[in-house]
Amino acid sequence: MFFAKSTTPILTLLFLLFFTSSISLASSNKTLALYHDADWSHHFESSESIWRGIETALSEINHEIQGYKIKIVKADHKGNVIRSRKNMADFLNDPTALALVSGLHSPPLIKYRKYINENKLLTLVPWAAGGPITRYPSSDNWVFRVSLDDTKVGKILVAYALNEKKCLRPHLLLESTPWGDSNLSSITKALKQSGHKVVRSTRFDWNMKSYVAKDKISLIIEQGSDCIILVSNTIEGAEIAKAVNELQGQKKLTIISHWGITGGDFHTRINSALRKNLDLSFVQSCFSFLQEPLSKKAQTVFANAKNLFPDSIKYTSDIRSPVGFIHGYDATLLLIEALKNTSLSDNMIANRAAIKVALENMQQPVKGLLKTYEKPFSVFSAENIDAHEALNYSDYCMAKYTEDDNIVLF
Repeated sequence: MFFAKSTTPILTLLFLLFFTSSISLASSNKTLALYHDADWSHHFESSESIWRGIETALSEINHEIQGYKIKIVKADHKGNVIRSRKNMADFLNDPTALALVSGLHSPPLIKYRKYINENKLLTLVPWAAGGPITRYPSSDNWVFRVSLDDTKVGKILVAYALNEKKCLRPHLLLESTPWGDSNLSSITKALKQSGHKVVRSTRFDWNMKSYVAKDKISLIIEQGSDCIILVSNTIEGAEIAKAVNELQGQKKLTIISHWGITGGDFHTRINSALRKNLDLSFVQSCFSFLQEPLSKKAQTVFANAKNLFPDSIKYTSDIRSPVGFIHGYDATLLLIEALKNTSLSDNMIANRAAIKVALENMQQPVKGLLKTYEKPFSVFSAENIDAHEALNYSDYCMAKYTEDDNIVLF
């Protein structure tokens, strides 16, 4: 570096200090952003639970990899698919954006599946279960799920209803969304395969009022149904549970539910006193922090979560909407493993492409909470439709609420 003879030593020193500090600042600003596109307004519990799982996994690498700091951007779509589409556009316009992590809702992912894949928007799914989400008909498929899959959930719910609960006349009660459509298809198929040629179903809208719920439950009871297979989130699920509690006779109307009801404050809307009069069970994945004894891995993860969130997590029962935490943690572990097998640069488009390849070709097992993941993903094709599904039937369990509002597997 050359300076004019007239440059004073002081000016030279100042220039060198400025130049050095600029390089240091540029280095310290190397950031990777994970966008958490979820409903932070109406289903806060599930969104927060996923976020905590992500944060806990990132804490294990000090939120840093290959000299890049990793941050989480909370993007609230408020349960609105149009807002979710805007969040996706914001992601694509952010030069630090590495991956998008979705939330509870399937509709945004189903509606904008083509947009996601055409724009090579690397997406991790730790909750939304809609069947079509991961089945974009191309190897250029950018959505990876560590969660339940409705094409399998339908069989689980039907088998439990018919074999365990001995339902003779099941009735499907599903929300009027693409998630409801996904389940209508899979549950109807499972029932017909089990010998039910005629399948009764009823649909409902979001924000359903109590009188509407009562009308629907009254009709279901009049038709002689002995159980409901429910596909609902917390708000509508609570109205349905209240209506069943009020209208059922001495013989209880059994409710076998998808896990959407556990994504919010259902346990407080339908408290333990009300639940005593309900025969209610729901699907979950097969890990719980309430299991005893906890593995050393689970004990370590919980200890880390306590340290990160000391004001709200003191006991294992404090992890609400637990599948959000569990799947958020495990999905982030898989992302970290993929990052370890890529060479990062400031070109996020190239980074996403490299991570996609790494996820589809993972060689080392990754020990998560739910299980140890052995080659969880592969390249998608018409012959390999579960290529981007990390879980399978053996990872699905049924569960219920306890009197103290915890979720226990059985």
